Amino acid sequence: MNKLATKYTHKRKKYNKTHLANKLDGLAKKVAKRNVYVIKKTDPGYNIVNYIDRSVVVENVPFLKMAEQACKNFNLEKEQINGKHMQTHVDKYFKHYMDLQFYKHTIKTSEDKVKVFTAGVRMQDSLHMIKEAKLQLSYF
Repeated sequence: MNKLATKYTHKRKKYNKTHLANKLDGLAKKVAKRNVYVIKKTDPGYNIVNYIDRSVVVENVPFLKMAEQACKNFNLEKEQINGKHMQTHVDKYFKHYMDLQFYKHTIKTSEDKVKVFTAGVRMQDSLHMIKEAKLQLSYF
C-alpha cells in the first residue's frame, strides 16, 4: 500500500498586508462616496430618492418605467446627480396634463361655440406638449 502525502505541499503566498489594506480602504471610500438612488411611490407618481440622505432628487415622475430607467442611469453615474433638468420636464408634463383636464371640462360644459373651439385648439396644443414632455422624459 502506497503512502499518501499528508503534508501541505504548496507554499503560502506572501501578501503585502498594508498594501492590500490600503487598496481595500480606497475601494470602500469610493463606494461610500457614490450615491444610491431608489424609487418611492407617491400619490401622483414616483419619486427618485437618494437612499443615503433620503433627499428627493426628482418628484412625481408620472410613469414607473421612466422612473426605473432614470434611476438606473443615475446609479451608473459616479458623481452626484442634479435632477433639476428632469424635474422641469416632469413639471411641464403635469402642467399640460392639468390644462388638458380643464379644456375637456370646458368643452363638455360650455354652450358658447367660441369657447368650445378655442378650448379644442388649446387642447390639441397641450396634447402635443404632453407627448413632447413624455419623449424628453424617456431620454433620462
